[in-house]
Amino acid sequence: MTDRPSTLRRDARTVGHWTRVLLAQPRLLLAVKTALAAGLAYWIAPQIPGTAADYPYYAPLGAVIAMYPTLRASLRQGIQVLLGVVVGIALATAVFALQEGPPGVLAVAALVGVGVVLAGIRWLGAGRDWVLTAGLFVLLLGGSDTESYGIGYIVQLGVGVVVGVVVNFVIVPPLNTSRADTRLRRVRQALADRADEIAGVFETPWPLEDDDWEDRVGELPATLHSVRSSVQYADESRRMNPRWLLRRRDLGREYAELAAFERVSFHLQDIAEVSGVLGRRIGRQIGMPDSLAPAVAHTLHGVAEVIRRHDSDADVFVEARRRIADLWEAIDAHRDRPTTDTSGGVSIAVSLGRIVAALDPDDGTAPRPAEPDVSTAGGDTDAEEARTGSEDAEEARTGSEDADGDEAPDVDDTADVDDTADGDAADVDDTADGDAAARAAGDDDAPRDTVRRDAD
Repeated sequence: MTDRPSTLRRDARTVGHWTRVLLAQPRLLLAVKTALAAGLAYWIAPQIPGTAADYPYYAPLGAVIAMYPTLRASLRQGIQVLLGVVVGIALATAVFALQEGPPGVLAVAALVGVGVVLAGIRWLGAGRDWVLTAGLFVLLLGGSDTESYGIGYIVQLGVGVVVGVVVNFVIVPPLNTSRADTRLRRVRQALADRADEIAGVFETPWPLEDDDWEDRVGELPATLHSVRSSVQYADESRRMNPRWLLRRRDLGREYAELAAFERVSFHLQDIAEVSGVLGRRIGRQIGMPDSLAPAVAHTLHGVAEVIRRHDSDADVFVEARRRIADLWEAIDAHRDRPTTDTSGGVSIAVSLGRIVAALDPDDGTAPRPAEPDVSTAGGDTDAEEARTGSEDAEEARTGSEDADGDEAPDVDDTADVDDTADGDAADVDDTADGDAAARAAGDDDAPRDTVRRDAD
């Protein structure tokens, strides 16, 4: 005969196992909670006193509307939808009162026309899409009793929204900070790999024939946009979340690291463009002696190590700065040549110095982008992701992973990150070019300054 303590331990292990399964599958967890909330709302709906009990089918709809992966999004979307429905019901009631008999073509046209205008009110948020829906339902289905129908509609929808928010609060509210950390590690590795690939350009006989490395560098903005969405989503998931009380911390470090990676990506793209032009020997506006290529490759590999290990090994900064100083010495060895002959090397050296400065927490010269307002920047994105199953939907949106374990780009997202990169670039003026190079070299002798000024 099995003793009771053993049975309890076995049951506890079973519950723990299925809890871990749910937490590991956001879509499955969302489906379970949504089904439970809809069923519970439909059970409560007939118990509501008054005419609202005649319209119980709107309660599960409200529960579905309010079920988003994050608590903040659930409450926000639920309130906005209720406001949109109220506006739609009020519009339908007004239109019905202005005409006689059943609604005709003109009544429907008037409701839709005015409804489209009202749906443009920005503070309605997600409720904007429900202005016309609620208005048409009340006008066409409410019949002569539009008042009772409208009251039943809004009351039962509100019951469903409340049930959805409560269920989301009580049953394992998601906390997605660990996913943000994982994606940041992956994008760091991708940035380092791209730096090594660019270094390979200067270790390969020219002219170049392989374009794949440039395509992979070009994917970085879309990848970083996806990672920023993940960090914002993780930040929102901790708002109003009781589980956050057990692991209280903000995502300031993640935002700072993401800002640094966006700057690194911008400078890597600039280096890649210069490297592609040099490797194909096209255009006379920039150039670089063949003897300088090994020094550039050596420095790029050193900067790649900074990207990989900047938060765990301070010595990589010393080594990278030494290599950048050596690169400037190699450039100065050609100061007797026209500046156009060495301008490519100067441009790459300056960009490498900026990358190191962006990753060094003790370097105050690199401006840091301000932390975004998550409630506006990430809220709509996160809510939309929730409709397709939270994090799994985000993976589908960002595409498949490339050979280095990074996601393929989403073309629609690229412009957003490019705008951020352009904004970062505007923060650095011509004087900063010389300062960054001088810091990297650690030597302010006159010939080197001449090369830098001429190149700029």
